[in-house]
Amino acid sequence: MTTSVTVNREPIFEDSKALDIQLEAILFGRRQQWYYLLAFVIMPDHLHLIIIPKDKNISECMKSIKGFSARRINEAFGRKGSIWQSGFYDYILDSEEKVLNRIRYIEENPVRKDMVMQPEDYKYSSIRYRDETDFEIFFK
Repeated sequence: MTTSVTVNREPIFEDSKALDIQLEAILFGRRQQWYYLLAFVIMPDHLHLIIIPKDKNISECMKSIKGFSARRINEAFGRKGSIWQSGFYDYILDSEEKVLNRIRYIEENPVRKDMVMQPEDYKYSSIRYRDETDFEIFFK
């Protein structure tokens, strides 16, 4: 599992245009087969992902996701500079139980933050994009 945070925890992803760009960056990486995508959520000032690297290592995956979204968001909003803190936090999930618990944690994040009543109500979470993730490959 990886977590990336915006610079100064700026709530960039309160804007739907920024959210759409970040969502596209995540799904683009999966379509390019850089990684298997198991789960994600885009929160106002951070991002959680559960990915399994394929054609790139975890650092390359995160650099690509963050770089792509930063360039596109800067273009869209007429800004310059980084939108992301450097680096990312990663956690090794070494059992199916840990993976499934983290997926639940990620997808319930908007509920815990009082953004929605049910995980399914939040548009920028993998719970709404199961058909565009690789969840079923690993968990049938």
